[in-house]
Amino acid sequence: MNKVYSVEDSVKIRNANGTSDRSCKCDSWIEHWEIFSNKTASTCSVSNCSNKATDGAHITRPAAKNEDYKTHTYIVPMCSSHNGKHGEEFYSKENTTFVWANVSETCGA
Repeated sequence: MNKVYSVEDSVKIRNANGTSDRSCKCDSWIEHWEIFSNKTASTCSVSNCSNKATDGAHITRPAAKNEDYKTHTYIVPMCSSHNGKHGEEFYSKENTTFVWANVSETCGA
């Protein structure tokens, strides 16, 4: 299971439902993404969105061939507008980096 991975192409992503109460040892989920991706979040990961990424969004990849990516929650940078659309599907930008949201395997429980 990859804790961090990137995809070159745009892929379908789905905002996870019921994750607003989740927390980690990082100051925020967007900081969690920055720490483990070794990148700085700038714009939303949703294709054709140029808004500033303000949130670390919990997503799954419903069309992924790898079952882990379909069912396990990952974090991507997202604007608050897209992050607020729980359960909705979007396409990611090319070269999006995904960071596993499983805190026991990343930053600690």
